[in-house]
Amino acid sequence: MTDLRQATSWLLLGLLTVVGAGAAVLGVSQAPKNAPLQQAVDNTLAAPNFSQVITETTPQAKRTDYLVWEAPDKLGGYVQSGDKRTYVYIIGSTEYQSLTVPAGTPSDHLVFYKQQSQAPAAAVDLTHHYLQFVKSATHVVQNGNTYAFSLTQGGQTGQFEVTVNGPYVSELNLTVASASVQLVISQVGTSPPVALPSGAKVIQAPTGLTPSTGGS
Repeated sequence: MTDLRQATSWLLLGLLTVVGAGAAVLGVSQAPKNAPLQQAVDNTLAAPNFSQVITETTPQAKRTDYLVWEAPDKLGGYVQSGDKRTYVYIIGSTEYQSLTVPAGTPSDHLVFYKQQSQAPAAAVDLTHHYLQFVKSATHVVQNGNTYAFSLTQGGQTGQFEVTVNGPYVSELNLTVASASVQLVISQVGTSPPVALPSGAKVIQAPTGLTPSTGGS
């Protein structure tokens, strides 16, 4: 299966895609007044934690990543492709990645390989990645609490639509050619702590081992 991250230069380079238990519950509370777009971006990136669900679609495949970000250096959860899941976490300077397992596999059946992290959590987090594009936006068109703009990178033009809910960004949609990304942000400031699933087994990754990924 073609990796969705190869579809366009707009998509994340792709080290990890992750989320902890319960993070798929969407529930950003709407505040009485919505912040301006750039302020909402800053507020979201400055939050102590948030949950995110990212759906990436190309003509070849579709995958959904469930992630929790916890400042300053934790990211954890799973990526799901079809009925398979791969769990990946960055906690400080250590990376943990599971073998790919069927969805619904009990946590005490998970086996994680650990190794030195290849990148800090903030460099891998998808919300940090995509909201940087919003900070570069010009000629933004506002319609209520939704903002639309386009950016060109590497000869490709991405069409963005960003929704602000209260003080935070709650959704970002990106379309590039035949590929698309939907990022939904929720539980800002109230997400569960990032931690390995209860009962999981952790072993040191053998030299040269590349664990399976959810997109394979």
